[in-house]
Amino acid sequence: MEPTVDQINYLNIGLMIVSCVAAYIFPFELFLFSYAVLGPLHYLTEISWLHERDYFADRGKNKRSKRTNRRWLVLVAVTMCALLVGFVAGEILHRPISPKWEITMFYLVLITALLITQIKSKTTRVVVFLVALMSMALFSSSRYYIVLALFFVTIIHVLIFTGAFILHGALRSRTTSGIVSLVIFILCALSFFFYAPEASRHNVGTYVQNSYHSFSGLNVELIKLFHLGAGSSTEEVYGSNIGLMIMRLIAFAYTYHYLNWFSKTSIIKWHEVPKSRTAIIAVVWLASLALYAYNYDTGMAVLYFLSILHVMLEFPLDHRTFAGIGRELYSMAK
Repeated sequence: MEPTVDQINYLNIGLMIVSCVAAYIFPFELFLFSYAVLGPLHYLTEISWLHERDYFADRGKNKRSKRTNRRWLVLVAVTMCALLVGFVAGEILHRPISPKWEITMFYLVLITALLITQIKSKTTRVVVFLVALMSMALFSSSRYYIVLALFFVTIIHVLIFTGAFILHGALRSRTTSGIVSLVIFILCALSFFFYAPEASRHNVGTYVQNSYHSFSGLNVELIKLFHLGAGSSTEEVYGSNIGLMIMRLIAFAYTYHYLNWFSKTSIIKWHEVPKSRTAIIAVVWLASLALYAYNYDTGMAVLYFLSILHVMLEFPLDHRTFAGIGRELYSMAK
């Protein structure tokens, strides 16, 4: 007997609370565990699930729709190649190139995902695309051109989009448990700003700092975004009340994002795939665990590409979710 929607909602409320409490107790350690153990399994299973559903792109059966979908997937592949080139140039050849090109490609994936899912008129698509190109050209000189892309693949994906999925589910089901789950999710996220235990109670060891350092740019930018500090020192990120406040939010967002995915197996049925694919997913996941165990920093660098790929492939679903929220709110207002 499959669990009901209410049962899954209450399960998720419990997972939110557990993630929140754990984030308060050991924020850095919780993130490192979740990112290394739950993260790769989430990427692999979600990409598989999205593939089975044609990535929620324009699912028309005519040749034009199929051709449009293939072109979008080619753009995703080209963007991944651009990211790989940038990584090799900077980390291996030590001849870094400007990240703006690969970030521009990333934004194009986001924009074209909107065009193929929500805009049917060819003329409107062209106009929106040209406006987007002009906006990127004007915005590209700002540091936030890069920072926004960083937020998209990290905190926006795991916190804002997860909240949107919860809201959409609550609006569609019209259940009390759905609304309660949304409220608890928001309260958990806000709690880190209203209750911040003294940093002296938490000591971040050398191994944890070394393992997390390649991700610490997100903490720095969030500290600056919320005007909590300069974000210019290691002590501010790892040893201050503000640094731990931001880390708790990140740890909670990532941990619950992964747990939310696995808790809804019976609803979205991401596990219903050919046995051969399940075996491949299991082997790759175990290999990723071994890589993280060997060297966490290396594991984070290698799995970074899988993480970015799953974020981009989810864009059509994200657009459909926000459109669905709009439709539900409109129907309620009528």
